[in-house]
Amino acid sequence: MTAESGREGKRSARSTPGRPRDGRIDAAIIAATRELLLQTGYPALSLSAIAARAGTTTAAIYRRWSGKAQLVHEAVLPAETIPTPDGSGDIRRDIRALVETVRAMFDRPEVRLALPGLIADTVAAPDVHRMMIDRLAGNLAAFESRYGQERRADDQLPMLAEVVAGTAIFRILIRHDAALDDTWVTEMTEMITDRWPSGQRVDGTL
Repeated sequence: MTAESGREGKRSARSTPGRPRDGRIDAAIIAATRELLLQTGYPALSLSAIAARAGTTTAAIYRRWSGKAQLVHEAVLPAETIPTPDGSGDIRRDIRALVETVRAMFDRPEVRLALPGLIADTVAAPDVHRMMIDRLAGNLAAFESRYGQERRADDQLPMLAEVVAGTAIFRILIRHDAALDDTWVTEMTEMITDRWPSGQRVDGTL
C-alpha cells in the first residue's frame, strides 16, 4: 500500500458517517495524557507519545480532539461547569463552597503542570477557549444576580469566576508550589464577601 493510499484510508475512516466511538480508547487516551503530563510536563507532551502509551494512533486522537490543547483541557479539567452554589441564604457559606470548588479544580499536580502551557495554547484555539470560558462561567451570573451583583453585558465571565479562578490561576503561574490551602480559601472568602453587607440574605433583607 502506498503512502497516499494510507492517507486516503485515514481520511475515509475519519469521515465515515455514524462510526461509533470506542469509549475504551477515549479512556485510554485520557489516562495516558494524565500520566505523561506528570512525567514530561506540558511542553514536551506529544500526541504521538500519548497514542503509543494508550495503544492507539494519532489519527484516533484527531478523530476525537482538535489537538493537544483540547485533549489536555479535557484530561485535566472536569467536564462539568463550576456548579452554582445552592443559594442557602448564607452568602459566606455559599461563597466558601464556590472557592473550595475552584480550589479542587486547580489544585492537582497534572493541572499545575499543564496550566502555563495550556493557557498560552488556549489563546490560539477558539474552541478550547470557549470550553474553558463556559466551564468557568457556569451559572454564576444567575448566582450573582440573586445577591444584587450585576455585570456588564459584554463580560464573558461573571466577576466571581474572574476573581476566584483568576486568582488561583495567577497564583499557580507565578509560583508552581504555591498552596491553595484552607488559609487561601478562607482569605478569598473573606475578601469576596466583604462587598456584601454582613448577614444579607437572598431577598436583600437583613
